[in-house]
Amino acid sequence: MNMNEFESKWAELASGGHSAGRFRVYPDHTLNFYVQYSLAGYREVVIDVLGEDMQPFELPAFRNIELVSLKTDNGIRIGMTLLEADLARNFSLMCYDLAERSGVACSVDAATAILLRALANWAELFKRRANDGLTREEVLGLMGELLVLESLLTESEINPNTLILGWRGPNGDTRDIGVNGTRVEVKAQLSTGALKLRISSLTQLDDCGDRVFVALMRVSPSEKGRSLLTIVEDIKELLIGRPLAGLEFERKIALSGMTVDSNQCLEEYALDDRIVYSVTGSFPRLTPANVPLGIAAVQYEIAGPSLDACRTDWAVLLGAVDG
Repeated sequence: MNMNEFESKWAELASGGHSAGRFRVYPDHTLNFYVQYSLAGYREVVIDVLGEDMQPFELPAFRNIELVSLKTDNGIRIGMTLLEADLARNFSLMCYDLAERSGVACSVDAATAILLRALANWAELFKRRANDGLTREEVLGLMGELLVLESLLTESEINPNTLILGWRGPNGDTRDIGVNGTRVEVKAQLSTGALKLRISSLTQLDDCGDRVFVALMRVSPSEKGRSLLTIVEDIKELLIGRPLAGLEFERKIALSGMTVDSNQCLEEYALDDRIVYSVTGSFPRLTPANVPLGIAAVQYEIAGPSLDACRTDWAVLLGAVDG
């Protein structure tokens, strides 16, 4: 199993517990991240936000992680203590995600703002997991993205590290998959439903200079199919020997909200059809450039002959992704 810096350091300190001391990870980060064990033997992360003028900020509430902040002479210190050992892997992935996301910032203020937003996202994610987890519609959506990702991993020539980084859906991005100037928006629906595309925003099909495709995955319940959990494990197998891609994939699966014990994630589906549309000038779509001034948000459906006319082959999408 892939290990990030937090997890590997906790494993190194485990035998000594609290007496082993604290150690810094991500030494080049704008914020100071430290790993340690609490007196009670729980995993802890300490984040020092340096800046004498730094003002206290509100932290989100977790059910199973204790968060505290303390004003120091040099700034603000955040402490995070995991209270449930069963969540150790998810806690490790959360810490990795916090460091990775805030690491792109060039200033302490910017890094802190990203960190706090990411913490709020994770708090909501943990809360949701404790309640109902993913809905069936969300499971189908994630399954569609993973089926496309799996196909690209096995059929395209692009580096798996690049491809996993280009899978942006779990990050809340406006695109699902984007590599080599090509964007793939993924839709999934039951084969029993009418063939149509449901578009969720004005920007979803706005090319912004990219070549855009829509991949529609039509599935049906089947005892001979695969579950969402099975597809995740199959992709992990494809990434063996590529630790960076494997860790990034695991981080994004955690961000997606998938849980291994959810009934919806264990339901099996067969892929009946894989339909590809090329989003060109003739594609029926709404974008910020072609709607009346004042319309800020839309949701709409596309169907019929004008959509059929934009169908293309999977091989065309593969060629675009490969560059």
